[in-house]
Amino acid sequence: MANLHAVILAGGSGSRFWPLSREMNPKQMLDVFGTESLLVGAVKRAASVCTGHAERAAGAQSHGAIWIVVGEALHDELRNHLKAHSELSRLDIRYVIEPCARNTAPALALAAATIKLKDPTAQIVMLPSDHICNDDDEWQSVIAAARTRAAAGDLVVIGLKPTAPITGYGYIKRGAEYPPDDRTLPDDSTPNAPSVYAVECFAEKPDEATAREYVQSGEYFWNSGMLVAGAKTIIAQLRIAGARYSGYGDDAGAHPAAEYSGKIASVAETLADAGPDAWKNDACRFLYADCPKVPFDTACLEVAEDVSVVAADLGWSDVGSLEALTNLQEPDEHGNTLIGRAVDVESHNTLSYAESGRVVATLGLKDVLVVDSADATLVAARERAQEVRRVVDALKACNMPEVAQSKTSLRPWGSWTMLVRMPGYHVKEITVLPGMRLSSQSHEHRAEHWIVAEGTALVTCNGGTITLHENESAFLPIGTVHRLENVGEGLLRVVEVATGTYLGEDDIVRYEDDYGRDSGSEGEHNDDRNDGREGSAT
Repeated sequence: MANLHAVILAGGSGSRFWPLSREMNPKQMLDVFGTESLLVGAVKRAASVCTGHAERAAGAQSHGAIWIVVGEALHDELRNHLKAHSELSRLDIRYVIEPCARNTAPALALAAATIKLKDPTAQIVMLPSDHICNDDDEWQSVIAAARTRAAAGDLVVIGLKPTAPITGYGYIKRGAEYPPDDRTLPDDSTPNAPSVYAVECFAEKPDEATAREYVQSGEYFWNSGMLVAGAKTIIAQLRIAGARYSGYGDDAGAHPAAEYSGKIASVAETLADAGPDAWKNDACRFLYADCPKVPFDTACLEVAEDVSVVAADLGWSDVGSLEALTNLQEPDEHGNTLIGRAVDVESHNTLSYAESGRVVATLGLKDVLVVDSADATLVAARERAQEVRRVVDALKACNMPEVAQSKTSLRPWGSWTMLVRMPGYHVKEITVLPGMRLSSQSHEHRAEHWIVAEGTALVTCNGGTITLHENESAFLPIGTVHRLENVGEGLLRVVEVATGTYLGEDDIVRYEDDYGRDSGSEGEHNDDRNDGREGSAT
């Protein structure tokens, strides 16, 4: 069978999860729902079915890789986030860096065209980066069944058996069931092979009464947003959808979202042929930016003829809004969910999430959610949790930096946390793991002061070295080539005070790096990311 590649769509900003998520630390990079982030979970889930990792280690020439689709601004931050997890280092993770955000149809098409160019017979499993989903034997069985159907030329979606009439999900109505294929039949050690059906239609988010009818009928599944298909099939079906609904035949104009589907396929193949280095030039940027912002469901799935659905029970959640936090803890007798240092008196049906370490106290509230992060607090009516992105829009209009950056960011060597941000100076805590070091770098516009709070640091400054212990410090003038390394057995904690007229992360020249980051790669898009509001700890 063809190689199975994974495409993880990771370009979303998670605006409905603010203030926990930010543009540079979106929902998929949060570890709120477990010991690892949603993105790390998605990568591990992909690796469990992606073919060829063992063969790659043995020197095979062809295998299925994990492709992460992400925008330019988030690419470095996301890559740092994954490099901070050493258990992922054995995986073949590659990046498809979108020239701009265009929704899932152009994103998937660009990935499919890129993969097809390298592996013409490849199959793809497309996964969102911000969902919760089991990766047990059931997951393996579902993907095996989907791959079999995809080999016949179908676009195969993963449908979740609904457990409640939820109005926030899209639904899939099943048609006729396909007979099981011998290759998907279980042996004694695997669960029953999942059922596979033709798709009769897709239904967008229904009202409550309609959702209840869907669930009671037994004919509908939740649309998980996961897809298995051949890379060639994805491109071909986009072209067919565009031809069918852009002015030809009896169905002309019946599905406006598919009008430009053929164009999306053509642009994706043009960019794939040009290669990723060319995507930064103005011509490629304009070509991709001219694609409509349209989901793959409406651009292709809802109008394609050869679409199947695999029935699955995977413990899935799309973590669609802050209401998902209620899954972390059982409510009290008054319906209040209190997480962290949250205290309540005489409230009903409230959600209080205290991430900052501060005490969050509520009194006499009803149907309210309170989410307190390290640098921002949201108070909203629970019924309007899906509208939090409107708050983000309002913050953007006020040029609030809390839209883009959170206080803490993972790095391959550890993490940094912004403690104080003021004009002319920033104060950070830098945590470096044992045996790890930052890149060798210099800055043109700022000086840095490093004070060791815990551990032992080796500081390189213009070729010389100095060892610093607790309560000792070093001053790094503007233009100094410098590096910080943890040479102790435990964590190294350093307080960094950066001073200067410009404190943006794009003020960095990198000379040597242990993590494959080129000079300037961390900051070349940062003036778009944060307008110079962050200091550097790379």
